[in-house]
Amino acid sequence: MTQDFEYEDAPEGAEQTRIAYIKPTGSEEAHRLGIIPPGIELPPGIKLYVLHAVDGSVLGYTDGYASAYGAAVQNNLTPVSVH
Repeated sequence: MTQDFEYEDAPEGAEQTRIAYIKPTGSEEAHRLGIIPPGIELPPGIKLYVLHAVDGSVLGYTDGYASAYGAAVQNNLTPVSVH
């Protein structure tokens, strides 16, 4: 992830808290979100870690929690785990 994500909802003069949610996601949900293209099958039981913006949009995904966490921090986001 190399984008810098901007949030414009912070009150004027307030420091912006930019949160990103890390959610473990199975292959079925990954297909539903459009992360994995149709026709691509993942191994059974695989877990992806999807990084979501506050509005729920997908910022990125990886196969490791540490990678998702690192991507959030690298982009000046505060990572929060979602179960």
